[in-house]
Amino acid sequence: MNAIGRCDAAARERHRALDFIGLRAHATTVGLIQLCEELLNSGVLSPEGLERIKGAIRTELTVSSNARISNHAAFDDTLRRRIDAIFPAAPGEPPLEHVGTLEDFEDAMDPYHGA
Repeated sequence: MNAIGRCDAAARERHRALDFIGLRAHATTVGLIQLCEELLNSGVLSPEGLERIKGAIRTELTVSSNARISNHAAFDDTLRRRIDAIFPAAPGEPPLEHVGTLEDFEDAMDPYHGA
């Protein structure tokens, strides 16, 4: 088996192991948030680095939701506030605000909202 085949096999095995123990997106997200908080508090991650991480997450969520969104500005603003609300603001500081309601987020994705 060549190196690529071993990598693919390792990736498949890791996927099966994660699935078997029940790690899903929520568990991964909680781990990422905790990791960011630990790295911020230890000085390894700068607030600017955290902003780049949150920006990458926001970009991916926007791309994956693009077909369902009509009011991109409202969606991006809501998404930005919600991501800011779950990640630490700076070393030793809690998130800036509450996440908000599901209805607020649904309104931002509604193709007829604000049209």
